[in-house]
Amino acid sequence: MNQWSYYNPVSIQYTDDYIQFFAESLIQHKRKNNVVLFCYRWFEDTKQFERLINSLNKPFVYSEIEENPSLTSCQKAIDTIKDNNPDIIIAIGGGSVIDTAKIVRASWYKNIFDINELFKKASIKKKIPKLIAVPTTHGTGSEVTMWATVWDKEKKEKKSLSEIENYPSVAVYDLALVEDLPVNISIITTLDALSHSFEAICNKNRNPISTQYAIQAIKLIYENIGGINDQTSLETRRNLLLAASYAGLAFSNTKTAAAHSISYPLTLRYNIPHGIACSMTLYPIMQLNYSSIKEELDDLVNILQVSNVNEFFNKIHKNIKEKVLINLHEYGVEKSDLQSIINESFTEDRMENNIIKFNRNQIKWILEEVF
Repeated sequence: MNQWSYYNPVSIQYTDDYIQFFAESLIQHKRKNNVVLFCYRWFEDTKQFERLINSLNKPFVYSEIEENPSLTSCQKAIDTIKDNNPDIIIAIGGGSVIDTAKIVRASWYKNIFDINELFKKASIKKKIPKLIAVPTTHGTGSEVTMWATVWDKEKKEKKSLSEIENYPSVAVYDLALVEDLPVNISIITTLDALSHSFEAICNKNRNPISTQYAIQAIKLIYENIGGINDQTSLETRRNLLLAASYAGLAFSNTKTAAAHSISYPLTLRYNIPHGIACSMTLYPIMQLNYSSIKEELDDLVNILQVSNVNEFFNKIHKNIKEKVLINLHEYGVEKSDLQSIINESFTEDRMENNIIKFNRNQIKWILEEVF
């Protein structure tokens, strides 16, 4: 019996003025909401920040965000916010900001303030604060998913908080927040969205809706990634922001799979940016999965009007190879390192989502192909 379901409770808002949207949507009768704002420190120096603070009636601001947030940085955020009693949490930033906000939110509604205890199953003890997630890149997808990734940088391990209660309440997209992204960040985050999309397709948890979201995201990325340069047009930004949203909606139901699983030791040990670490292996992974996803790939080829998937990846590589590093050896990885990477690539609850079961020899071949 072919049974499937699709679920995503996040309200999606596209706006030309997210600050005005906040001012209008956060008014609840005459009640004053207790708002906590998470953002990067650099955001505090912008004119937008000043206007935002005034419109929110001076919320509590937390900006000590660590890139790829660690257990230590998240514990510090929990300790700082735990007595604040928030009604609304706003997270403006990339995946690190949104994931940190999710961790703090979960600690508050579960009444658990030890980061090491937070990943254990526990009941809800308090009212769940509303979470409004506002991405400042076109890649993370965290604004429409329930997961928060945290890194144990001492043990070189990745942890994930996965709870249906921790979906954001609202995802707000504003083109103004991505129009000035540097070229390298634009490409890296777009590649993260590309990985989300392909992993949603070659995934044992896929369904027709998640697959269609993934295909539409891939189409937009294919058509627009070549337009990322020092003068990226607003139309390109708009399309890539929409692609990231589609990609997030796709993998929100499937989880990520082999490419992300392999990426974790690459980021932890060699500081390879996440979007590159999880996308550099996509082509060899597609080759191994091909017979199991041929129907979906045939649909994609027809929609893109290319001769085959090879042509797709060739164009992607051509558009990015002069702008970012895309091979393992360029990040200091040695051939002798591959064995330890293989050992750490079988991340729990990620590798097993791949539509076929990979063995160690296949992972070795994948890594050698991108060396």
